[in-house]
Amino acid sequence: MPPHASPSDIPTPQTAFKASSHASDGKTHILLAATGSVASIKIPLILSALSKYSNISIRLVFTTSSLLFIPPLVELLNIPNVDGIHLDHHEWPRGLSSNPAETLDRTAQEIDQETAIWAKIGDPILHIELRRWADILLIAPLSANSLAKIVGGFSDNLLLSVVRAWDTNKPIAVAPAMNTLMWEHPVTTSQIKVLETEWSWFRVLRPVEKLLACGDSGSGAMKEWSTIVSWVVEEMKLKLEGGEVENS
Repeated sequence: MPPHASPSDIPTPQTAFKASSHASDGKTHILLAATGSVASIKIPLILSALSKYSNISIRLVFTTSSLLFIPPLVELLNIPNVDGIHLDHHEWPRGLSSNPAETLDRTAQEIDQETAIWAKIGDPILHIELRRWADILLIAPLSANSLAKIVGGFSDNLLLSVVRAWDTNKPIAVAPAMNTLMWEHPVTTSQIKVLETEWSWFRVLRPVEKLLACGDSGSGAMKEWSTIVSWVVEEMKLKLEGGEVENS
């Protein structure tokens, strides 16, 4: 099995991310996120396709479970237009753990370094800064678990905190991906209805029918990654390098 991403790939930065530092860069800001679905393996393809467009900046937010399906994060940082990766421990450093066992072998200096990114009122808060920075949030894939949490208003990781604090004047696009019976479950039907009919800032890129990773065949597979990219290109009016518009 090829190596996959790990939270340790991107240590907690010592300088806080500030949206204001990028407000005048003249770029379209795309916040791309992945949750714990095997369809997260498509993230490199989505990034490679977007890399040929000009004047865009991409930042990535990954849930911990999604890292099992994503290559080492340093590989993604080498893709053009990818300007940052943000993980749960960047918002909540390990030094803040309530589990004594996790801090037993850690020095006070190590803990101070990991928690120093937020020290006082007025300091940047990562999920708020990412919301301010982004022109669009694309969650591809969106797992059944994260879908349920979004509709329920949960904010127990970095991505969900961004969604909960979102400016509803800007779009959030989601590409659900799950087992067929999970997709067809009445709970999922009601949750998707909320996003499609009640929350106007959401765009649901509905899944397709195909052979799923689990071996089942049916609806629930994430929409084809190239179709997702085409939707983003059209929605955000992206231009190819050189300024020309890609022919559809």
